[in-house]
Amino acid sequence: MCRNALPLFLHCGGETFDHRSNPHQARPWTPLSAIFIRMPLIMSLLLGYAVGMALLLALALATAYRQVGLPLRSRVAGYLMLSGLALTQFGNAELLSVAHAQPGRSYVMILFLQSLGFYWLLLGVLRPANRWHRAEWLLPLTVSLMAWLTPLPLAVPLALVMGTAFAIHLGLLLYRLRAQRRWFRLELPVVAIFGLMGLVLAAVGMLTPQWLSWTSYAWTYASFIALGFLLVGWLLLAVPDLVSKASEAVSRSYAQSTLGKVDEDAALARLRQLFEVDRIYQNEALNLGSVAELMQLSTHQLSELVNARLQLGFSRLVRRYRVAAAQRMLIDEPRASVLSVGLSVGFSSQSAFYLAFKEELGVVPGQYRRAELGKHPAGARGAAD
Repeated sequence: MCRNALPLFLHCGGETFDHRSNPHQARPWTPLSAIFIRMPLIMSLLLGYAVGMALLLALALATAYRQVGLPLRSRVAGYLMLSGLALTQFGNAELLSVAHAQPGRSYVMILFLQSLGFYWLLLGVLRPANRWHRAEWLLPLTVSLMAWLTPLPLAVPLALVMGTAFAIHLGLLLYRLRAQRRWFRLELPVVAIFGLMGLVLAAVGMLTPQWLSWTSYAWTYASFIALGFLLVGWLLLAVPDLVSKASEAVSRSYAQSTLGKVDEDAALARLRQLFEVDRIYQNEALNLGSVAELMQLSTHQLSELVNARLQLGFSRLVRRYRVAAAQRMLIDEPRASVLSVGLSVGFSSQSAFYLAFKEELGVVPGQYRRAELGKHPAGARGAAD
């Protein structure tokens, strides 16, 4: 029954409860364990996966991406978005577990704030920190008031439409990076999928509850949250330097020439020394900011230097040095495993190593080693794949 709904997320259509009029009346909800008992198995899996991925990505944001140049407001927004998605999944689980239940004010508030978190997080990725507008600082107050004052029947569709509007603006910012689209061959299809999911979800929200049930809405949203986490997790594993690569593309798109007072030839010689003599590419945490600091340049200057003189993005430059070093190791150390070779030259995982190697040479490391050692059978003895 709806009387068993948890007040954190839901309210019961057509039912009222006034504790003040009868202080001895039992509150109309049961413990959280009762909700989990009635929850469909698939929803339990979707909920557990979403919460686990939210925690994992929050940990990555606090550790692995700590050195990425995100503004503090965007980092906080990222935590807000992740916690909001996990809590929204709890709300969707309740919608599926409690008969006649509808989203309550808390669910609506979380829905609005997670959209704001998503927007502010990606603003920090897709636009320079000095490009924030004064009106954007009013968004937290504006969004909170909308979530609190909008009538409940209109609140969920409004929140989803607002999220779509945010996504459209982010899409326009992404379009500004179109000159660097060759750097994002893998990422752009994922962005397109997210855009399609947002449009479908907004349509479902507008059709609920007049034409679609809250159960249909909850299944759709819960599935999309899980799919979104799956795509993000896969993308970060496949392209571990995604955030720094996007930051570099943003710097190139927005910045004017910053090399007026820089001795480009000397700076380029220093850069080559760092990579070819000092082998700084072996550092897994290497990024644009750390190399710029070593060269006593700004990140904008280093990015422009690499782009103008080498016709490469910084991330692509690092990847080429790592792949070239791996090529040598695969032949010179035939007993070393492919994974150990990838880690020793600076890749963070086997999947990142395989993807980068194949993009540069067209084959995976094991195939390359077998082909090269096959030309010299004596050296192939004992090769480890």
